[in-house]
Amino acid sequence: MSKVAIVTLGCPKNAVDSEGLGGLLAAGGHEVSDSAEGADVVLVNTCGFIDPARRETVEEVLEYADLKEAGDLKGIVLAGCLVARSAGELAGELPEVDALVDFAAYPRIADIVAGVASGSLGTKIHGAPGTRFDPAYWDATIAASPRLRFGVAPWAYVKIAEGCDRGCTFCAIPLMRGKFRSRAAAGIEEEVRGLAAQGVTEISLVSQDSVMWGRDTGEGSFVDLLRRLERVEGIRRIRLMYLHPQGVTEELLETVLSSDVICHYFDLSLQHVAPKVLSRMGRWGSRRRFDSLVARIRGADPLAGVRATFILGFPGEHASEAREVESFVADAELDWIGVFTYSPEEGTRGALLPDQVDPATARERADRVTAIADAAMERRARALVGERLEVLAERYDLSGGAWYGRSHREAPEVDGEILMHCAPDLRVGDYVIAEVVANDGADLEVRVTR
Repeated sequence: MSKVAIVTLGCPKNAVDSEGLGGLLAAGGHEVSDSAEGADVVLVNTCGFIDPARRETVEEVLEYADLKEAGDLKGIVLAGCLVARSAGELAGELPEVDALVDFAAYPRIADIVAGVASGSLGTKIHGAPGTRFDPAYWDATIAASPRLRFGVAPWAYVKIAEGCDRGCTFCAIPLMRGKFRSRAAAGIEEEVRGLAAQGVTEISLVSQDSVMWGRDTGEGSFVDLLRRLERVEGIRRIRLMYLHPQGVTEELLETVLSSDVICHYFDLSLQHVAPKVLSRMGRWGSRRRFDSLVARIRGADPLAGVRATFILGFPGEHASEAREVESFVADAELDWIGVFTYSPEEGTRGALLPDQVDPATARERADRVTAIADAAMERRARALVGERLEVLAERYDLSGGAWYGRSHREAPEVDGEILMHCAPDLRVGDYVIAEVVANDGADLEVRVTR
């Protein structure tokens, strides 16, 4: 068979899908990696969430098209959300691509890639673009060929659900992933046990709307799932990602904040703080509600990690409402802050709303919030100097001669990492106690004490 490189764009949910595709390809006899060097076929798992993600896909394809033209690559395959949303358009715009594979065709990915490598593939679009990702058939398909993990990181993502029912007016996810559907608790637990057997000690639970897990199946609540996963032997950290603030109930807060396994880390998709903007977004909340939520977390654990995301420039947003976000970001003592400029997406209600904000104005507002966020994150990091944290050793930098890791307050890939001053005899996956001695912007430096 062929050497296949899987390139993942977009979010952690896509990363899980890529590892599942890798397992299917390996089971089909292909040699799979996440490096394009020496590959026969490159499979790009695309993101279709916002316009910059689509541009990133085009740039990736053009890069690999040069390799293909030079004879260093036999074929290019696209999969993922952008294919589900725009397969026909992509087929016309990117003739360099040999196959576009929709979710429904994932079980046939090994045969499709083999056809691309041999030049015998007669059809360009596979599956049924526009249909929705079905976690039931996906779980059944990969049961015989478990996901192929890239690298030896001591952490892993675990997807607990697909799709979303929130109806946010800016969001295209339901157009690609459909309505919310929970994975079965037994399947999630089995996957976590398998990861623990491979040496994984930290898992990050991901979905489009994690707090809704179980409500569609009657299996129980998100809290019930967490209590089940807490008991998996070998797992030392469970990190919760993508928490809609409306679902962060007192029960969930108490469960997290009283646990020695669930990270005291809250990834809150706030998006804005002005009530009128949130209403137009189809979102819940207000400055008062969000202040109260952050204060509740900080009051229970001053060292808890809190991440929040914001969108600036949504239709109808006034300058005064953008300043409300600036004020909240400056005052809320958040650990990590993501700032995005609104992108009008075809098929969403937001794209049809009146009073669209001029793109240049939206970018200016986002830039101002970003600058305030950078200063706020640095202040928060500086305030942690002198505190003691448990740090997971993740990588050793040979050039700098230093270890790097993460505490409970840094999610993998999206947050910062910690520079560790210690003896070099650590191993990847070790947990150590360390004192924060300095900060570099939002990132921490620690001295290992034991």
